[in-house]
Amino acid sequence: MKLNIVTDESDKLEMEVGGEGHTLLNLLQDSMHAHKDVTMAGYTKPHPLMDRSSLFIIVKKGKDPKKTLIESTEDAKAKIADFLKKFNDAVAKKRG
Repeated sequence: MKLNIVTDESDKLEMEVGGEGHTLLNLLQDSMHAHKDVTMAGYTKPHPLMDRSSLFIIVKKGKDPKKTLIESTEDAKAKIADFLKKFNDAVAKKRG
């Protein structure tokens, strides 16, 4: 994964993300939308043949977009860990 910060302002962060598709970016977008300090968040993939996307976040005045992105990423990580635990429990239960 390649990351390049395009815009780093007091309330806005935009990054180019290389080597990742909709799966990761959509997960991050959903987690950012759920964060209380986020005003707007999303990503764009300019063309299916291009190996880069743009991820952006705008936060409420006085909040740090980098910190908010990190918190959103940790929330996504926790959701994945919870899913994995429940999945493994279900598989173990099925196998008896």
